[in-house]
Amino acid sequence: MTKTQHLRGFYGFLSVSGKTVKIEFVRLPAFCVPDIEFTSSVDVSVLQRAIPQVVAFGRRTLHEQCVTSAAFICLDAQSNTIAVTVGRIDADLEVQVRGFTAKGRASRAKRPDHKISFPVAGVRVPMAVLIIMARMNPGSNYNKLTGGRWALPANMLPTGPGTALERQAMIQALQTQMASSRHSSTHFIQHGWGPAIRTLLSDPAYYAGRSRMRINAQAKINPTNLLNNSSLGNAVIELTGDQCVVMAENDIGGAGNAVLAEKHRAALIRVGLQPLEQAIYKEAASIFRKVQDYLDRGMKQDFSNL
Repeated sequence: MTKTQHLRGFYGFLSVSGKTVKIEFVRLPAFCVPDIEFTSSVDVSVLQRAIPQVVAFGRRTLHEQCVTSAAFICLDAQSNTIAVTVGRIDADLEVQVRGFTAKGRASRAKRPDHKISFPVAGVRVPMAVLIIMARMNPGSNYNKLTGGRWALPANMLPTGPGTALERQAMIQALQTQMASSRHSSTHFIQHGWGPAIRTLLSDPAYYAGRSRMRINAQAKINPTNLLNNSSLGNAVIELTGDQCVVMAENDIGGAGNAVLAEKHRAALIRVGLQPLEQAIYKEAASIFRKVQDYLDRGMKQDFSNL
């Protein structure tokens, strides 16, 4: 039996050649194992019908329409992909994270100079500490499930008489570091659209405004995430004769730690597929509304150059 799943980044192709418009957001096969084939595609037939209709009015070139439609789709897919909240992260770890200034005073800043975490009220050993202990165990289930990505040395904590305070301080520091890292990595899946968005919004054919501030803001939806997302996706624009091909890619889970990569791919599909499909239909609906508006104003279509 063949089982179809979605376990790699989204690849989007918008191409126009002669009178045929081919627009696809598909994912290439990631890998195959016996009896299981990993592949997927997204229905884009509605865009195949829409783009020639609006280009026929002559107000935009094929290049402009393909680049701009791809940008709108990526932007919508990014903004409508759900992301875990900082509050949920802290609740799962059973900790509270507080900020303070360099002088040790409480800070209400969104990005305080320093942070420290404490167990939530009523919790003696928070989940964060249990995770830290598991990370120090090479054979723990946690390290197996994460491919050892966050493993810690087994003997890093001091032991013996008189080391309790030092040991507690190290655990608290590790706990704070883990919580802070998770805070900064929210919107991780959305960041996979960043490189494509940055490329598309910067292209001269993108006709909806290209403010550098807007490009940077849209390309990195969580400014506290220090991850360089340049390798998490891509966009390629090719012009050959009367053909325009725009490829946009969210490649979360396409590389790196093999165990985590598979989980990231699965998460991308689980929370990212529906927003992508909705973005495609939203863009098509917008194009059809524009076509109807042009027709109502008495404008004529010319398909001879398509």
